[in-house]
Amino acid sequence: MLKNTLALFVIVLSLAACSRPATNTVLTVTPTEATPVMATFPTLPAQTPTASASSNPTPFAPFTVNPTVDNVNLRMNPGYFFDAFGLVHQSDTLTVLGKAPGDEWIYIETADGTKGWVFSQLLTSDVDLQQLPIQEPTDVQLIKGKVVDANGTPIQGIGFEVKQGTETDAQANVVTTDANGEFFSFMPTTSSGTWTINQVAVACLSNVWSDSSCGTYKSGYTGVVEPQTLTVVLPQTGALAFTWK
Repeated sequence: MLKNTLALFVIVLSLAACSRPATNTVLTVTPTEATPVMATFPTLPAQTPTASASSNPTPFAPFTVNPTVDNVNLRMNPGYFFDAFGLVHQSDTLTVLGKAPGDEWIYIETADGTKGWVFSQLLTSDVDLQQLPIQEPTDVQLIKGKVVDANGTPIQGIGFEVKQGTETDAQANVVTTDANGEFFSFMPTTSSGTWTINQVAVACLSNVWSDSSCGTYKSGYTGVVEPQTLTVVLPQTGALAFTWK
């Protein structure tokens, strides 16, 4: 059952980045059934991040990559809630300019000078894309969370679904925790209302596994994230806290 969930998680991510429309998104992942826990935050204006300088000790030199498949969506901002305004193909050479926080979306420039965001797992590169400098998206707001274990160790590779409403065709985003245990769901500034965050999968890259087979948890881990569901009202500030047990 777990391996089926992992395989489905990867398929959903790939199909979404290639061909799924930017609005009225439908996920095929079934959310974890749990009673939502309401998280309350003070109301703040929507975040409008600006580009930040690289923290790398040496200057960043842009390099080129190619998509792994054809018909990869080029999006206005990182995430499935943003419009796809073009497609890139395996034969296209893309210049890498940076990454969004969370390591899942890469900021690129096409041969004709068009700039946009591409899902990182759909790019072929000899360079570790997780080592790119941060390019802060603009005109977005953010739902952010962090997963740690009981000792405070960040847990990587935990997949969450961010959706509004309970209908099966409700808008949704899929995000995965990075090496710091953090996930970043970038949202349009027009997004509002109540959103539900469900833990839905565990990736093979996660540090919860005892080995590379992705079938056995490390000693002391039971494979449970608490809470499994949180509800937030946009705009949100601060980070949602989850514990891996």
